Amino acid sequence: MTTLVRTWHQPAPTRAGFTELRPPDLELWKSRLSLDRKRAACHQSGALADITRAIEARSKELGAAALILTGSTARNRRTRVSDLDYYVVGAKPDIGGLPSEIDLYGDEPNAFLAKLFKGDDFAHWALRYGCILFDTDVLRQASITVIEQDLWPDPERKLRQAKRAIGFSQKVAATGDYGAFLEASRGAFTLAARWWLLSHDVFPLARDELAQQLRETDQRGLATAVEGSIHRRPSVAALSTWLAQASRLTSS
Repeated sequence: MTTLVRTWHQPAPTRAGFTELRPPDLELWKSRLSLDRKRAACHQSGALADITRAIEARSKELGAAALILTGSTARNRRTRVSDLDYYVVGAKPDIGGLPSEIDLYGDEPNAFLAKLFKGDDFAHWALRYGCILFDTDVLRQASITVIEQDLWPDPERKLRQAKRAIGFSQKVAATGDYGAFLEASRGAFTLAARWWLLSHDVFPLARDELAQQLRETDQRGLATAVEGSIHRRPSVAALSTWLAQASRLTSS
């Protein structure tokens, strides 16, 4: 008799994508952990993989419950502006002495679960699309909760963040510091894009995937702003125009 081995597959980036999956039992979760480690290995250069191994070892030494490689690296969509992002559930390790731009987020297990209930999109993103490097079962249990209760990130939370970021970017424009203006604008467009997608029942993926997701939801203007701020050095006038458009969109 042939034994059918069930394997994990990443959920579709839709409102129903995660909840359509069966709550993962130990066998299915073992499949996910194996696939996630393979994805993490494929998506990192040797230097990045060394950093990840160091953070994983330091996290385990502190007794962390789980560690996730997140962001563009997890999606294999790194760009020139990408950081190396991690989410640790438990004690945060020291990242001193490690090269590269590292963003390390951390929460205790109860706080992580609370963020899922509050609609924190980054916690949801890490659970859905991050590469889980190790898990003591806290993330499997969190996945079961999200699936059974149909939890979804809060679009209004993202809208508030986008409005603040747009206003801040418009103030930065007056300083004449182009680099700071571009960076602030890029962040504002990203937040606005994530709000738009969440409010249309689409789960936002990596930053470099947002433009295509926006086009698929008939939001080409914001798609142009996101893409332009990532891959080009648009003029101050172009950035200001895109910010004005984003401001009208988020205020409508």
